[in-house]
Amino acid sequence: MRVENSRFWSKVSVGWVLIVIIWLAVPQAPGQNKKAWQTGKVTQAKEHQVTSGNTETKQYDVTIKVGKKIYSGLYTMKEGEPDLGWENYVGMERLVLIEGDTLTFNDVMGRPHSLKILSSKDAPEAKAK
Repeated sequence: MRVENSRFWSKVSVGWVLIVIIWLAVPQAPGQNKKAWQTGKVTQAKEHQVTSGNTETKQYDVTIKVGKKIYSGLYTMKEGEPDLGWENYVGMERLVLIEGDTLTFNDVMGRPHSLKILSSKDAPEAKAK
């Protein structure tokens, strides 16, 4: 009887070890959709010219180069949000996250901001010197 009891607990222990291994392996499985933050460089930023309507909400036309793509978007400040001073970001590299038609980045204080992507195009090839 003692031998059977020993085998039982041995099988239970092996089972738990296998469960733990599988549990640890699943999050690292390839093919999972992870958000990929990339380096992007702000190449242009200017205040959006409002033709009519709400002139109280500040908006900026922003162009950011990410890898081999150039994204043009419209950034609309949220109510109560401090002005980022987009002109100061030109030439600066930031980590960006592109999800559908939204580009998200963190400002220098680490606060997340999003802008709506209006268009994207391939960046021109760099010329050899």
